[in-house]
Amino acid sequence: MIAIIDSCFIIDWSKYRKKHLIKNLFDLIYIHEENLSQLKSFEAINFTSDLFNSNILRLYPWSMRDEDEYIRLRNELTLNSRIPSLERPDLLCLIIAKNTNGILLSENTGIHRVTQYHPRYMSVKVWTAIETIENMIYHGILEITNINEFKEYVNEYENDTGHIFKSKRINEAIGRLSLWLKR
Repeated sequence: MIAIIDSCFIIDWSKYRKKHLIKNLFDLIYIHEENLSQLKSFEAINFTSDLFNSNILRLYPWSMRDEDEYIRLRNELTLNSRIPSLERPDLLCLIIAKNTNGILLSENTGIHRVTQYHPRYMSVKVWTAIETIENMIYHGILEITNINEFKEYVNEYENDTGHIFKSKRINEAIGRLSLWLKR
C-alpha cells in the first residue's frame, strides 16, 4: 500500500508511542520536499529521518505536469466557498495522492472538503490518525478482541499527541470495527 504524508500528520504521529508501526502498514510513503521544510520539532525531524533510513519514506519526483495541476487546482478551489483556504504543501500532497492512487495521511479539514466537493479528487482516500489506527487493526498490526481495546489505542494517541478526536469520528470507527469483530 502507498501513502502520502503531510507535515501535520507527521508532527502529530511522531509523538505517538506506536509511531513505528506505520512502517508495517505501508510499503511506501511519499512526501513532497516542501512538507519537509515545515517540520521543526526534534520528534518530527527524527521520525522522518528514521522513515527515510528505513527506505519507507521517499521524496516524490515532482514534475511540471504536477505543477500545472497545482495551479489549476488552486485556482479552482478559490472559487469554491465550501473549501477553506489551503496551503501549497497540502495541495501538493493531494495531487500526489491522486497521481499515485495512494492514501493521503492528513488531519487537514480542508483536504477532506476537497475530496467531498471537487469532482477530480473525490476518489482520493484520506486517512486521519484514527483511520490509520483502525487500519492497523484490520491488517493485524494492532490487535483487539473488543471495542474497549480500540478505545485504549485512541486514548494513547490522544494522550501522546494532544490531538483529541471528535466523538462522532470515534463512534464511526467503532461502528466499522464492531462489524469487523463480528466476522
